Amino acid sequence: STQSSFLIKGWIPSEELSKSIERLNKVSKNKIFVHFEPAKKEDKVPVKLKNPRYAKAFEFFIDLYSMPTYREIDPTFFIFLTFPIFFGIMLGDIGYGIVSLAVFWLLKKRMPKARNFFNILLLASFVSILFGLLYGEFFGEEKILELELPHLLSRVHDMFTLLYISIGIGVVHVNIGLIIGFINELKSHGLMKAIYEKASWFILQIGIALLALSYLGKISISPLVVAVFLGLSILMLFKGNGVKGIIELPSILTNIMSYARLMAIGLSSVSLAVVINDSAKEFFHKGGFFVLMGILILIIGHAINIMLGLLGSFLHSLRLHYVEFFSKFFHGGAKKYQPFGAKE
Repeated sequence: STQSSFLIKGWIPSEELSKSIERLNKVSKNKIFVHFEPAKKEDKVPVKLKNPRYAKAFEFFIDLYSMPTYREIDPTFFIFLTFPIFFGIMLGDIGYGIVSLAVFWLLKKRMPKARNFFNILLLASFVSILFGLLYGEFFGEEKILELELPHLLSRVHDMFTLLYISIGIGVVHVNIGLIIGFINELKSHGLMKAIYEKASWFILQIGIALLALSYLGKISISPLVVAVFLGLSILMLFKGNGVKGIIELPSILTNIMSYARLMAIGLSSVSLAVVINDSAKEFFHKGGFFVLMGILILIIGHAINIMLGLLGSFLHSLRLHYVEFFSKFFHGGAKKYQPFGAKE
């Protein structure tokens, strides 16, 4: 600055540029000269997330973790798609979903500042009801008044089917992360870097799949072909990430197997619900005062199980995104765009 002039430098979202220049000129009576240029590759640009209204609440998870850099893909929309599904798979009970939906709706009314957080939980609770219909479960029961609830999948009797589905979801989710990572690397460091760092994991998975199918007798394939896929992927990983890439070789399998928690957390919840119901029935059969004891067991037991189910479903759904999913593409570390100036 000098006695007669001053210079201000800063950032502004491109879609707000024209309007801001007009307002500055109006308030200064055209005594301000504005020069603007797009962000350069080496610039540390503050980030303003831009998501559809229906997915905006899930920016809460990004604020909780780290802001994506300017040239990274914002993962908010992907969390919007998959977080409620993971939550619903694990909680998956009509009764539990209805109770949690009511509780979160009341809490949202009482704590409007946390509405984004409760909007996430409301959507997750609704999806839990849908999965409850899929499992045919109401407070852990598959029958109501001797009438069996219609279902497509029973968590108690189709445990291994649910396990295979969970692992399949893991394969899809992890590979979506790798595809996003490929796009990020392509934008930041070029095609070859993207191929070495990300495409190598696809080749590795193909090699592992061929090896497994051959071992199980599903296909007949030469060991040389399998060795080519595995060897090529290892060389590419070393080229892209050095020794770190070789050390991380087992991570692709451990990440995918981690999705088995979708089955395990849900199974533990429904198993505890069944124990609570069976314990209460024993008291109901005795009659008299014991009926009241049975009712207390149902209320207290299911209240505790709902709290455990909500906590477990929330934390493990979040973990699958932060650890297994984000590790495939997300770097973060950017500052959040915070404009300054007069507030109307």
